[in-house]
Amino acid sequence: MVFNNRIKEVQKLAYDGFSIVFNSIAKFLGYPDVPGMPIFPLDSKSREQFTVQDLLPKHITEIPPNQAQRPETLTEALFGTFPYTMPIEKHFYQHKAEGYYNFYVENYRNMYFLPDWLSGYIQIHFNITVDHSNLELCRDVFFYVVLLYGAIVSLRTMLFWMLAINPYTYPWVFAVDFVDWIYDGLAGILPCIVGIDLVPTFLGMLIGKIADSVNHLVFTMPFLPSEGNKVKMLIDGELKDVVQFHYLPYLWYKYSIPLNLREFWYAERPDILNFMEKNYGQFGINFQPLLSGSEVSPILDSTGLTDSIIIHSKDFFGLL
Repeated sequence: MVFNNRIKEVQKLAYDGFSIVFNSIAKFLGYPDVPGMPIFPLDSKSREQFTVQDLLPKHITEIPPNQAQRPETLTEALFGTFPYTMPIEKHFYQHKAEGYYNFYVENYRNMYFLPDWLSGYIQIHFNITVDHSNLELCRDVFFYVVLLYGAIVSLRTMLFWMLAINPYTYPWVFAVDFVDWIYDGLAGILPCIVGIDLVPTFLGMLIGKIADSVNHLVFTMPFLPSEGNKVKMLIDGELKDVVQFHYLPYLWYKYSIPLNLREFWYAERPDILNFMEKNYGQFGINFQPLLSGSEVSPILDSTGLTDSIIIHSKDFFGLL
């Protein structure tokens, strides 16, 4: 009985002590004038803003690709089909009110875009606007380089278990040189569990995540990623969430349109040239390839650009 009373006294002392500590911290942070975050946003618009990203579908990729793909060569029959990129598809369209360089992509919760500053730098300094096939080629090359490095990491990991092979002899030493510097850097961070080193597992997961993320990277040239509008569109009788890029790109406002593109409009697509001059001539943008004087590059602030786009916005073929 005396022992139980002692336990209750200790419990009361601990409770009172923690109450004093927590109350002091809460008062220091402004309680009760600052109630903290609400459990769930009561406003329907805020609720949709917080939850819509989690309700989006996920872009699924398979590395290696689905084995339902039939091998076409003897090498593929012996070693399996070769992995390939499966990027998010871009759907281009033309519209009499929106122009000729419009496209949309289905909105996924694991979709990535380049930062605005990087996308703008590539377009301005490397003249990559409408045709960005070279950029997509770089993405594919990076994808295969990552997979190749993953294969080297797997080979180095297998050498740990092959005691008959000295990894510091040729040709195995090449795999050691490529991988061991990462092992040494992570050895002091990731612990060993029951004698098993977790660095190879973590490195394999990291390489797989990078290779898979390359498939979710979307290039938005000639638009900036921030110009995309998240809307719902009726596609093949199904309502889907998409990111839409339309009207005139912002970089064509702020900087001059690439000369090769203007020459293409003038020589081969006068319909595009006439559309641009008719709908966007009021902004003082030069659409002609030949100039008598210096080229004028009107600069508009982002607010003015947004207002211009909103003024021209219209619904089209099932856009909700």
